[in-house]
This record gives sequence, structure tokens and C-alpha cells, in this order.
Amino acid sequence: MSNIIEFQKISIGPEFLTARVRIGDGYPEMTNEDLDATTRVWRLMPQIASHACVGDGGKTFRDVMGGTEVAHLLEHVAVELMARTNLGDDISYGRTKAVEGVARTYHVQLVCPDDVLCVGALSSAAWILQWAFSGGGFPEPDIDAIVQGLVTMVKRVDKEEKERAAFDRTVAEQQERAEAKRLAKERAEREPWTVVPDDMVDQWAEGREDLD
Repeated sequence: MSNIIEFQKISIGPEFLTARVRIGDGYPEMTNEDLDATTRVWRLMPQIASHACVGDGGKTFRDVMGGTEVAHLLEHVAVELMARTNLGDDISYGRTKAVEGVARTYHVQLVCPDDVLCVGALSSAAWILQWAFSGGGFPEPDIDAIVQGLVTMVKRVDKEEKERAAFDRTVAEQQERAEAKRLAKERAEREPWTVVPDDMVDQWAEGREDLD
């Protein structure tokens, strides 16, 4: 059997992540087709019932949870995971809409304060639904461990990006100094009466001295 959530495309914009997902063959498309599985998700994350939800005619997700799209359930599980990390200012918003004319296929849109966090939460939410709609069983997904894993992943990637940026700046500065020294050497060969000390070349490369 295929996965319950098949990711077809993920697009990340300045504010939102939009995932095009397909509900795998053999799995229910609506939560009321397998209320046992839906209940498993709710027992793991009862907080999703209190999420604001106005798109399906209710005030909270509790009002529609027993008869909504599985893709909509995916959205709320991902939102809850992101909210628990406390890594974003406002990550309580999501939206799910069927792709017109394409069976079992939906666009799931999430507020995206951090692309790594959002993709990780969406992937983890899909894994939780896979467990729930495949009969459950033990061990159950450890939500606290999943959340901590998301936090660790985001911080690690952020650290790596900062280290990469610092390395790139260092390389650029070294290249600028090397180019300044090359130009100074060429000038000295062309105008032997002009000798530029290395320390002044370094100052020139850093923009602190005008040697012209």
C-alpha cells in the first residue's frame, strides 16, 4: 500500500508554504471514513480540537474534525507541531483546498516563519497520520520527541548557515587582499619608484587607505 500522504510539490514563498498533496490509494479521503484513526490522532494531540477553524462552517476544528478531509487533518497536525516549538511568532494559520478537477489531491498552505521548520513539521505530520491510518499500534509517536527534534534541526541548520556565511565572508576578504597585493606588485614593477608596504596593501584592501 502507498503512503497516505503523497507529496507532489512544495512551494515556499515569503510568507507561506504551499504543499500539493495526494491522498494515497486505499486510504480514506475523509476523516469520517475511519473515525478510529482520527481518534488516534486526537488522543495524541488533543489540542488540535481547539484550533480556530472557520473554513468548514465551524468555529473550531472540533466542530468539523469528525467529517473533514484527511488533508485538512494533516494541516492542523502540522500547525500544532510548529506551535509547540515556540520558534515562530504566528504559526496558527493554515488552509486546505481541493485541487479542482484532480481526484484526491489538495493544496495545504501553512504560515512559514522558517522553511526548515515548516517542511519538517509537515513531514512529521504525514508520518503521524501514516501511523494512525495504518492501524496505530505501539510504539505510539512521541509528540514531545518530535517537537524537540524539529527544534534541534532548525537550530542546527541556522548554525550551519551562519558558519557558511562567515566562511564566505572570510574567503571574499582573502581574495580582495590577494587582488590588492597583485595590483600593488604590478604597479611596483611598472613604477619602480613606487613601493607599497604590505601593511598598507592590507589597509587598501580593507578600504581604510587611499594609495592613489
